[in-house]
Amino acid sequence: MAHEAQTEPATDSGRLPPIKYLVVSYPAIALVTLFAVPLLLLFVFSFFRNISGGYLRYVVTAENYVRFLQEPLYLDRLVFSLRIAAVTTLGSLVLGYPLAYRLATTDSSLLRRAVMVLVVSSLWLTFIIRGYAWAVLLRSNGLFPILAAELGLTDAPVSLVPGYWALVVSMVYVFLPFMVLTLYTSIKNVDHELREAARNLGAGPITTFRHVTLPLTKDGIISGSLLVFVLSMGVYVLPRILGNPPQWTLAVVIGNQVTVESNVPFGATLSIILMLVVVALIAVTVRLAGVDTFGVSATEEGEQG
Repeated sequence: MAHEAQTEPATDSGRLPPIKYLVVSYPAIALVTLFAVPLLLLFVFSFFRNISGGYLRYVVTAENYVRFLQEPLYLDRLVFSLRIAAVTTLGSLVLGYPLAYRLATTDSSLLRRAVMVLVVSSLWLTFIIRGYAWAVLLRSNGLFPILAAELGLTDAPVSLVPGYWALVVSMVYVFLPFMVLTLYTSIKNVDHELREAARNLGAGPITTFRHVTLPLTKDGIISGSLLVFVLSMGVYVLPRILGNPPQWTLAVVIGNQVTVESNVPFGATLSIILMLVVVALIAVTVRLAGVDTFGVSATEEGEQG
């Protein structure tokens, strides 16, 4: 009996009390509740049938997916969303990489902090405020059209709002901080001694950048580009403020289906299609680039194994 009394606590000590099980499993429960359940409901709703007046008929049907394939409007909006997201990503990368490189390599901590504050502070403003700010700047009596006319680029101030380029400029501005912050971290992690070694071997700044810095920041470029691309695919407010219907993204169409047409099943269908396209593009990009979901290249993974 004494022996059993002594061994019982040792056996129980390897088990977690029920309250500890709950604490440990809380992140998983929160993840499932906040993400998996809504996505599952969205998928289920996409197979329901809409009835005039915003009501649902709980029957399993694929007519919403057939409608997407049969009506050119929705495929056209999906293609436009892909195109505007690609242009935004490219613009953010072209503008963001030099800025991130300068911030990561400068010796002035004051300059780095000041620019970082400017970059991060733009995220404090909502999309609506930034959208209307660009609408003011790009209309015919705004700063940029007047400046273009003064420089002789145009005969007279020309309004860019609403229009395609107004949307591009605003989206690059909005998502540029995400690209800069991602690239800054990647460039900052490059070993400075590698660049010094290249210079000591006679490599110039351009050669050092091409053969040392750029390859070592490939993962950062891919991560930043994917982040900006995904965010751009779901943009809703900016096309409504700065674009005409030809510049509306699929996200705007989804919003109209739910709020204006009261067609939740078809809105859910468009959402599922948009999500599947984005996930597929991410998977293909990651696969072709040799980068896994944790940002480790396939070569590095093989070396670690």
